[in-house]
Amino acid sequence: MDRAFAWERRDWHREEFLEPPSWAGAFANAAFVVLNREQLTTPLSDVDISVLTQGEWREICFYGTTTLGGVIFNAWD
Repeated sequence: MDRAFAWERRDWHREEFLEPPSWAGAFANAAFVVLNREQLTTPLSDVDISVLTQGEWREICFYGTTTLGGVIFNAWD
């Protein structure tokens, strides 16, 4: 499971991710992957997104999502 940090909890995120705090290592020790701001704000054009379904693509386009973090941390219905 992935973890990220932001100023507030919302149903969606785009680029407002923060660098993990020093204590985030505790998540890594528990087998979580802690992603940093650079990874989360990576443009979708720079990652392999071939596994996404047509429905996921529809949501990406509808919400204007352009980053990896925006795809991972969302609550699309």
